[in-house]
Amino acid sequence: MPRTSRQLLGETLCHHIVQGINKENIFQTKDDKKKYLFLLNKYFKEFKIDIIAYCIMNNHVHMLLYSDKIQNISNFMRQVNSIYAMYYNKDRNRVGYVYRNRFKSVPIKTRTQLYTCIKYIHMNPVKAGIVKKESDYIYSSYNDYLKKTGFIHERILKFIFDSSNNYIEKFQSIEYKDLKLRQQETDLGSILNDFLLKERIDFQDINKNDTKKFICYLIANEYKFSKKGIAEILKISRATLYRWLNG
Repeated sequence: MPRTSRQLLGETLCHHIVQGINKENIFQTKDDKKKYLFLLNKYFKEFKIDIIAYCIMNNHVHMLLYSDKIQNISNFMRQVNSIYAMYYNKDRNRVGYVYRNRFKSVPIKTRTQLYTCIKYIHMNPVKAGIVKKESDYIYSSYNDYLKKTGFIHERILKFIFDSSNNYIEKFQSIEYKDLKLRQQETDLGSILNDFLLKERIDFQDINKNDTKKFICYLIANEYKFSKKGIAEILKISRATLYRWLNG
């Protein structure tokens, strides 16, 4: 668990969002949510992860994770998500991708961002109209904070609030702020890399059909993009892009 030094905030403390492909409800039932939570519990110690906050919604999951090595977080996410995807496909007798993309990761660099992110995660079911208050939702870490249970223990509380005593009032008084995640700029480079890996395409070999397929991928996952942005990321002229799309 991190010391209270602010220099440890950053790439090792990240807000992660995992979404269902095409905004599909990949956590449709109580059993689905329990399965994902079971996997978090099963692997967080093995990968040396601290789960600062989490909330499992119907079509996405929010997690605030810490590790002293960023690779631990990537390995943890890959393990949990791959096993859940196999469970989900087998349970529904389906094949294909389960997640919208690999996973979105936003580094937490300041103490203010840390508080805001914890509040934002716990307020998800309230803002979605599922419950009236945070404590009514059982698939988040909110009640863990109140009871010092689950993933929330003494060291986490000391890291966040400088003390594990008399912290509840401070925890409950954190002001909600919309992080406006949907309005954040799309990182076409990262999305293209994920697409190429999934399709086993070498960047140097991208052709007209690959480009059309990539644009369909962007549309299916509701990414915002422009043709200018596509041309720049593929390192081709806009004239070439238009010719490929219209040909």
